[in-house]
Amino acid sequence: MSLFRERNSIKSQIIDTEKMLELVKDHPLMSISLTERLTLLKNKLSEISADIIEPSITLLFSGNAVRGSVGIKSSFVSKILLPFQEIVKTQSALVRFGNVARRGQAKSSPYTELFLSSLPVGSFGIELRKLDSQDLFAEIDVAYAMKEVIQLIKDTSESDEKFEKVLSKTPKRNLSNLKKFLKEVSNEQSFLEMESGELHAEISKESVTAAYFRVAEAIDSEEEIQIEGILRGFLLDSWKFEIQDSNGKHISGSISDDLSEAELIEFDQRFLNNDCKLHLRKFTTKFKTGNENEEYELLGISEM
Repeated sequence: MSLFRERNSIKSQIIDTEKMLELVKDHPLMSISLTERLTLLKNKLSEISADIIEPSITLLFSGNAVRGSVGIKSSFVSKILLPFQEIVKTQSALVRFGNVARRGQAKSSPYTELFLSSLPVGSFGIELRKLDSQDLFAEIDVAYAMKEVIQLIKDTSESDEKFEKVLSKTPKRNLSNLKKFLKEVSNEQSFLEMESGELHAEISKESVTAAYFRVAEAIDSEEEIQIEGILRGFLLDSWKFEIQDSNGKHISGSISDDLSEAELIEFDQRFLNNDCKLHLRKFTTKFKTGNENEEYELLGISEM
């Protein structure tokens, strides 16, 4: 049972106990017993933090994906697991490193590996959990990333404006995996219910379909460009760069995985605060509203 459901279960028991206590308040033995139980339940509830750090997430489905409350289609589970796992991995890298640069390293790291830990009879969903970690901070990172993934999917399902806003803070690779995940859920005419820690979200099947088309209609493109400008610096911890173009516009973004730390140190020594030619990859996402979102990746720097 997730901690979210455990909290709600205890709250329900408290309400039921209070009702029973009101009915038997004049009975000495029963009132004492119920009062003790009520105190026990309230103490148990207070021990569960309102801000729960739990590196697990539960996904519940309906429609053609399940058969009543007996089970869930294995073919459906196999189609949704990979894209969802990749979304969590990418978001975990963003939480841990502040960027998804060095993404090969982040994706191969075992600290983001999730396990299918619950698919019991009587269920119509799955639970994914991070297991056997010796790194407390990794567990915290994954727990926060799971909550951000829930918020990402929820915002995508609610409106074009929220989708555009959340996407501006989300790595491009999540767009592709989000599309794959929502497509499978929509194809099964399923609602989507998600729980992680204290966070809970329910999305109707109509909103799931709307979310899928919202993502599918976003047009992604990329091109390599060269601009003249001034290097303003690097942030190696987050693998980011900042430059200023010839018009005075400040541009920041991620650094290519193909560039080494030694190369960046050399660029810094040669070009910091100096005119240079910058080789960039420009990513553009066009939304159905007509708005656009741009991101940049540094590929190299050379003399003018």
